[in-house]
Amino acid sequence: MAAFVTGGRPRAGLRACALLAAILAAAPRADAAEAVVTVQLDNRVEIVDLDAGKVVATIPVPGSPAGIALSPDRRTAYVTRPDAPGLGIVDLAARTLTASLPLPGGPLGIACNPRSGAVYVADWYARRVLVLVPGEGGLRLDGEIKVGASPSGIVVSPDGATLLVANREGDTVSVVDAAARRETKVIPVGTHPFGLVLDAGKGRAYTANVESNDVSVVDLAEGREIGRIKTGERPYVLALAGGRGFVTDQYSGTVTVFDLDALKVVKTIEVGDHPEGIAASPDGTKLYAANWGSNTLSVIDAKSLAVTGEIKLGDGPRAFGDFIR
Repeated sequence: MAAFVTGGRPRAGLRACALLAAILAAAPRADAAEAVVTVQLDNRVEIVDLDAGKVVATIPVPGSPAGIALSPDRRTAYVTRPDAPGLGIVDLAARTLTASLPLPGGPLGIACNPRSGAVYVADWYARRVLVLVPGEGGLRLDGEIKVGASPSGIVVSPDGATLLVANREGDTVSVVDAAARRETKVIPVGTHPFGLVLDAGKGRAYTANVESNDVSVVDLAEGREIGRIKTGERPYVLALAGGRGFVTDQYSGTVTVFDLDALKVVKTIEVGDHPEGIAASPDGTKLYAANWGSNTLSVIDAKSLAVTGEIKLGDGPRAFGDFIR
């Protein structure tokens, strides 16, 4: 996907985005094999075999691990550690923490550039996203991007050209040119956006607005919010699958499901206590929601919209980011 708002040609970017989405949809994709879950209160990452429905490895990661992103080859997990503060790097084959990088501020939200391998970390305490780039010695801090207040969720376009950042205290989404490392547009949304997801095929982004209890629908070509969808109490993180959006409602213990065309709620699914992170399997047939309060991972069938299983986890699972591989 080309950048949505760069060079004055957003419509061309959307056509390229739609073509890429069609190619990806046509390619055969296996169901998810593993979930890589940050378990904050136990200071570890747990590897879940999703077919077996159980934790198969635990990896100590001190510093209250919260956010997670996977490398483009899905072999490495990057984990934010707000209480370190810093970033943990986990080798998923070796099942071990291989490096710990100190970072300033309050690292929380995180995303990985699918083309360059750069890692972007939102600093909760400042108006910036930290940029880490790969090199011979591993990742290194290589500057920052100015965004809004309390940046939280981050997503990167499939071609790596554009970042979208939800600014919780700013009630906005920043559109960022990744190459220039510059904010190109600020889009007002609901109150306290936290989670953020990109619908490449439709050229839209969706934010979970914690305080206004709704989801903002953002048209990226137009650079504006075009609708709101009511949710349960304190919506937190979003995922997309099967033409629907799924958002975790922390205080309601539910996942709100909405239709991406009609922008209407189609069902509310009861999951565990205080759900936070949610992600879809690569083939879009299942959703996985990490329940902070009940220490479980709920398995949701994307077609029937029913919970089909619960997997026991450690204390305080968050899984804020990209955690299914």
